[in-house]
Amino acid sequence: MIGRRVSGVWASANRAVSLELRLDGRFEEHHDGELVFAGHYELVGDDVRLFEDGGGQLAGRLTEGRLSLAPPPRAQRRRHPGHGPGHGRSSIREPQPLY
Repeated sequence: MIGRRVSGVWASANRAVSLELRLDGRFEEHHDGELVFAGHYELVGDDVRLFEDGGGQLAGRLTEGRLSLAPPPRAQRRRHPGHGPGHGRSSIREPQPLY
């Protein structure tokens, strides 16, 4: 089954973290306006899987316009190449909705 594609930007309640899903199957995660993670995503039904270019993965659900992501395992999250120290801090520490 081929996953569907969506387009939109979801942000944390405080707007510090945003995640853009694009129709070309790519995503970008920004922290305070800076790109920190990028990669591709798969969306099958309500389940979404994010595959970061640096090897990390996230899983979540997109239901009725709300995107919820599970916390990543520490060992799998990596900083986006080319960004300075401190920019790779994880945005998802516990299950959290993005709007």
